[in-house]
Amino acid sequence: MMPDTTHVPGHSPVHGTDSAVRSADLLSRVKGVFAAKGFDGASMQDLARAAGISAGNFYRYFPSKNAIIEAMVAMDMARLEADFAAIMRSPDPRATLVEAIRRHLDDEDDDGALWAEIEATALRKPEIGAISGRFQDAVIGHLVRVFALLSGATPEQAAADYAAHAYLIVLLIKGSVISACGDRTLPLSLERSALRPMVLRTIEGILTEISGANPVVNTGSP
Repeated sequence: MMPDTTHVPGHSPVHGTDSAVRSADLLSRVKGVFAAKGFDGASMQDLARAAGISAGNFYRYFPSKNAIIEAMVAMDMARLEADFAAIMRSPDPRATLVEAIRRHLDDEDDDGALWAEIEATALRKPEIGAISGRFQDAVIGHLVRVFALLSGATPEQAAADYAAHAYLIVLLIKGSVISACGDRTLPLSLERSALRPMVLRTIEGILTEISGANPVVNTGSP
């Protein structure tokens, strides 16, 4: 049997599956450093220290900070692709999509600061912007395929008619996640928890427009 060379981008595949698992563990340890110190403020030494290994060993897995960001994005993309595969197989893809979005908003509470930093860095550094852009384009492409299924349109027609809808959903989710990490631009009287049901209702309205179905989201709000 050939060795498994599946790996997280940013490290050598020669170690196979064990290295991929190890890389994922290291990434989970360094996320907080990026979120707290920022892309520019976090040194490779800081990241290696958080990972609990020497800087030299850390470089074997991730030769640069760009490689770390790329690996983090790749891990998130793998999870999203699994979600979208389940949505496309579901007997009720619309409800399954809504549930996946709700779960994503809940799960991102801990990673909001990290994604806020990645988005901010993407504006300053073209190479990070390219990584972030590829991720966003992939998500929009998956959403358009779901919209084709919901509307009965061909993939080509769905791309022409609903790409803007998909982009708006991405912006809504991104804004909700980032605001949850401590957006001081919000009025003090506005509870951040109030944004989540509004985001879900707005997304539900978009899906209703596309599919013509009745809303399926119960946000718990009047």
